[in-house]
Amino acid sequence: MSVVSEVWPDDARRDLLIGDWHIYQRSGGHRTSTDDVLTAWHATRDSSRPRRYLDLGCGIGSVLLMVVHRLRPERSVGVEAQSQSVSMARRSIAELPEDAPELRVEESDFRELDFGDERFDLITGSPPYFPLGTGVLPKDPQRLACRFETRGGVEGYCSTASKVLADDGRLHLVFQTEWDVRVQDAARDVGLHIVDACHFRMRTDSAQPFLTTYELRRTARPPRSRTIAVRDARGEYTPELERLRRELGVG
Repeated sequence: MSVVSEVWPDDARRDLLIGDWHIYQRSGGHRTSTDDVLTAWHATRDSSRPRRYLDLGCGIGSVLLMVVHRLRPERSVGVEAQSQSVSMARRSIAELPEDAPELRVEESDFRELDFGDERFDLITGSPPYFPLGTGVLPKDPQRLACRFETRGGVEGYCSTASKVLADDGRLHLVFQTEWDVRVQDAARDVGLHIVDACHFRMRTDSAQPFLTTYELRRTARPPRSRTIAVRDARGEYTPELERLRRELGVG
């Protein structure tokens, strides 16, 4: 797959992501993060192989590649609006082993992309979760779009997912716990139901969780909920987080 040379950044580097799969990311731009690992883990705890998988706002491909590596869907699609991130994700995909599953990235605002009659068994998304006006905006365009809601937030992810989610499919999202009510409202507005929420305290000495990963489905059921600490007071991964990473395949 071709890479658009004019958007290829000078500070791009090739780093190991999962197994023997690598990812391209910028030293001064958006990079794979704990958010991505938590999202991919939450989406792959059900180890059944989905036929069709969609990653909304896939960025440089972090969640997309980790989910595909673990579940090996028959067909996987990432959608990303930033040309630079699309180029980096496509180069990572182009260098995958020959036995990698079918995988492609579309350059588009996913709210405007026509999926036709295609429906997906699994959908993931890691929306930006800082509304404009709630912090200092990064000067780098790639980091800006990944952190701040320049094109909208979780509401757009839920709306698009609801249109292309299979009847028995599942949507997995990560969002700031502080704005849990936005996820609840966005899900309710499009007929989806939160059936699982995993709250993450970034340190064991943190008073409140910072991030939550959600599983949403079309059919309601009693929701499950639990809390995991990411790091201990010394800044090291907790044993539970280490198990999570090993389960996903990045530990």
